[in-house]
Amino acid sequence: MGEIPEEAIAVPAQRGRLVIAAMLVSTFMAAVEVTVISTAMPTIVARLGGFSLFSWAFGVYLLAQAITTPLYGRLADSYGRRSVYLGCAALFLVGSLLCGCAWSMGSLIAFRAIQGIGGGGLVPMATTIIGDVAAPADRPRMMGYVSGIWGIAAVIGPLLGAFFVGTLGWPFVFWVNIPIGLITMAMVIRFLHEPRAVSRPAAIDLPAALLLMIGIGAVMGTLVQLHGLSWRSVGLLLGIGVVALLGFAWRERAVRVPLLPLHLWRRPLILAANSSAILCGAILIGFTAFLPTWTQGVAGDSALVSGIALAVMTVSWTGASMSMGRFLGRFPYRRVATVAAILLLLGSLAFLELRPGPVDWRWMSVACVLTGVGLGVTSLVFTVAVQSSVVWEDRGRATALFYFSRLMGQALGAAAFGGVVNAGLSAAGVHDAARDLVDPVLRGALAPATLERIAGLLAGALHNVFLLGVILALGALVSAVLVPRAARLPS
Repeated sequence: MGEIPEEAIAVPAQRGRLVIAAMLVSTFMAAVEVTVISTAMPTIVARLGGFSLFSWAFGVYLLAQAITTPLYGRLADSYGRRSVYLGCAALFLVGSLLCGCAWSMGSLIAFRAIQGIGGGGLVPMATTIIGDVAAPADRPRMMGYVSGIWGIAAVIGPLLGAFFVGTLGWPFVFWVNIPIGLITMAMVIRFLHEPRAVSRPAAIDLPAALLLMIGIGAVMGTLVQLHGLSWRSVGLLLGIGVVALLGFAWRERAVRVPLLPLHLWRRPLILAANSSAILCGAILIGFTAFLPTWTQGVAGDSALVSGIALAVMTVSWTGASMSMGRFLGRFPYRRVATVAAILLLLGSLAFLELRPGPVDWRWMSVACVLTGVGLGVTSLVFTVAVQSSVVWEDRGRATALFYFSRLMGQALGAAAFGGVVNAGLSAAGVHDAARDLVDPVLRGALAPATLERIAGLLAGALHNVFLLGVILALGALVSAVLVPRAARLPS
């Protein structure tokens, strides 16, 4: 779509405020979906079975979201924000409805993929629509609200999931999206009116998106199910993944308008930022997904207790990033990123000291605070660094690549952490029995000796999850050290 003058997209103030309010609610709906199921998943697994597929409920949503996010931007430029937003919101709500109706873990994963395809457009479309509607002088403040929504969602999500599990039932973790989404769609239909596109639709490289999805999906499948695959199957899956990713890279170099701006990876600062985004994204999803499994399955606490543990981490994330945002311009990026990575490493090491039995809340709080502060400051410094290190014409694509890297890290991290747990439980022969630990009724029916044995084996598998987190945190520290020494926010 050609450039549209500011006055062509101006709307009356009252109508603009309503559109912005709808987009903030939509952003909250999309943001909370990643965390709301974290405290509910142990209960969902206890009801549906399929513990070995646990991580796919997170990974497939993130994979679908990551693959479709770049496509929605092109679609919005071609067909307008309003119609694209309504389409992705409708798809997200259909997926949410189906997720609550799932009868097995396999069906839940399939429906989560549908939800993720729709969810991939909610945040970028909401951000774009706010930028279109808000007056230029108000845009920084509006984007600050968007950032704050993510922090609020990170705190409320785990507690909301615990509330639904303990009251209305786990399907409402997904069904709560439906009335919220319908309200935002109605407000967009009523109040958002766009000018017509003034040029031909932009090309959308669907073959590249398909190759990327096949490549990453094959690698994820190998990581999750490695314990149950023959070497021939592992080689076949990895071969498919490598060929698809090589095909994607070739396709990106050959087309005039690539799906991702891969040339930006050649810049040292952006390379360090995106590498850190991949590693920190993996750590975030690994701890978010499996810390509730520890508190509920190993320690025997409730979903509410799991939500509180995650809330401590996310409050630390939000508080640290908001506080550091005031002082970031005083220090070089490398120094801030290195300190944040050290805190993240210390938090990951602290999780290694968790032992079976009642949770030591002082130690758990220390681990959650250190990890949250490390992740929050790391995310802040690299987001600012990426946006400040490129010219205006590359800023949108550089930011999208950074966000895409984080989503890819979360998707691959869900697969890798899930594979570690699956391998540990399968080797011990208690894979199916482990789900009994997260259901209070089934747990209470276990003999004390059996309960102690299975909880110990689950603790061992989750200890390996925390060990993988330490390894990834070391990688994040290396990424921070690779930041150019002189890079800092322009004065």
